[in-house]
Amino acid sequence: MRRLALFASIVLAVTACGGDDDSAPLDASVPEDGGDPHMGLRFPRCEDSDPAPATPLPHVASTLVSTLVPHVDRQERSGPRNPAFDIGETMYRGLDYHLVDVGPGQPHLTRTDLGATTTATTERRSLAWFAHLSDFQLVDDESPTRLARIDNAAIPGGLRAQEAYLPRAVSAMSRTLARVEREERPYDFGVVTGDCADSAQQNEIQWVIDLMNGTPALHTDSGEDDDPVPGQGNDPKDPFDPTPFPAPWLFVPGNHDVEVVGVSAPTDRLRETALGTDAPSGTRDYRLWYAPVTTGPIPADPDRAIVDRDDIVDMLRAAPSNGPHGPAGHGYPATGEVDTSLGANWTYDAIPGLLRILSIDTSDLTGGSKGMIRRPTVDGWLIPELDRAVADGVLVMLASHHSTTSIDRIVGEVGGDEVEDALTPEEIETLVASRAEVIAWLVGHTHDNRVRAVPGPDAAHPGYWEIMTSAIADYPSQARMIELVDNADGTLSIFATIVDYDTDDCMERRFRALTQMEWVAAWVDDISRDAEDGNVQLVRAVPASAQASITAARATAPARIESLTTLAGE
Repeated sequence: MRRLALFASIVLAVTACGGDDDSAPLDASVPEDGGDPHMGLRFPRCEDSDPAPATPLPHVASTLVSTLVPHVDRQERSGPRNPAFDIGETMYRGLDYHLVDVGPGQPHLTRTDLGATTTATTERRSLAWFAHLSDFQLVDDESPTRLARIDNAAIPGGLRAQEAYLPRAVSAMSRTLARVEREERPYDFGVVTGDCADSAQQNEIQWVIDLMNGTPALHTDSGEDDDPVPGQGNDPKDPFDPTPFPAPWLFVPGNHDVEVVGVSAPTDRLRETALGTDAPSGTRDYRLWYAPVTTGPIPADPDRAIVDRDDIVDMLRAAPSNGPHGPAGHGYPATGEVDTSLGANWTYDAIPGLLRILSIDTSDLTGGSKGMIRRPTVDGWLIPELDRAVADGVLVMLASHHSTTSIDRIVGEVGGDEVEDALTPEEIETLVASRAEVIAWLVGHTHDNRVRAVPGPDAAHPGYWEIMTSAIADYPSQARMIELVDNADGTLSIFATIVDYDTDDCMERRFRALTQMEWVAAWVDDISRDAEDGNVQLVRAVPASAQASITAARATAPARIESLTTLAGE
């Protein structure tokens, strides 16, 4: 998992010992005699490192058609060099860790863990069709709050090889989803389950909004206006025109959105550090070859101001929301007061009269990468909203950044004290699984693809499906297309299908090469490659409270099932 575990106990020790050995020679990349061995370059030209291959990777509808497979198997232990440094990248490219092969498609695996089965008749109707993405961790990689000197294979996330190219990958995914979408069946919406930004900075949140909205000339740079490859449009610090996300999108807050580097609750000291010129735990310096790690001094930037939940809500509500840029507020109410005292939660009728999404803010106010859900939030918001959904006769999907398997009751990252009113994972699962109206829970955080059945107490309350989608920030950088289908036999099917992004230019290819290189070299955690966590059909009984709404929706719902046709290349 890409999180900085044990942060509080190791920062001072690692900082004192000087960080990663690979960084030392790179800090002196410009010789004392003033010569420049890189001829004005401060970063590799991606057209040199990642040119278009003789046989381009195919543009396919989904992983039902074909998969992308590393040419070299993942290593059993981490390599000796950090792939975020020049010496590491050179080494791993020499071992072909970056090369991609095309593998066979992965069919849908039908899962009936919650007790329901389906006869799958021709009377099926498609009720909802949307995208699930997670964990962009769009980073200001020159921020003074970075933990670049701490990054290593055991505690990754402080310095990604591919981090400068993250905006290009999100744009590539938006373009891919737009290409897959049929004009006759546009997506209903998209959900991003948290960690959209990396370190709770104003500029990062604004970049996320502009990236998703396709704002022209997006410039994800801070401090000085860097130009590591002289010229326009040829390096990751140059402005570019991103592809807008092809549907209204919903923002779910994660720990990196509201905590400094995802582990520390903002304090006055951290706010000062973010706006300063010293980087105590290391950040990147694009004024030198390959942007080596430095502790400063670096150019300051007022746009690095640390934001809180209310600031993020205000920024989302102020963002343009016309047409596909909506909905206004991106889940939060477009007007009126938003009460974040129980968390930055929201309720959104994704398919009015049929499907409601409840977004739970699971980020821990005490700090720490793990999530927390407290009793006042459950009693004062979650249960009343679930009761209202039953009264309104709608289906419910929950959305949060953390899965219950990543929730605890502990103060901070490594503190020993327990928060008295925090619920245990078992308590939360028991509560939610007992609510028949909840059919699924969308999550992220773990940077993996995973599908888990959480059974309920009886046939009338069968439980829910937890659907986790991998991070864009790390390999395999995928999204899921999710389709809700009424099977006309008393059951629902949730089709969850994985999509890889297309690469149309060298910077997108470079992002893919570097993320794969990190994974093959075992510098990041492994991912699930089990069929039960990939392309799946998840069967679940129709809750009695929503039967009337489903019957009404069927009258206008399409008979074509996109997951079985469009995503299969038909």
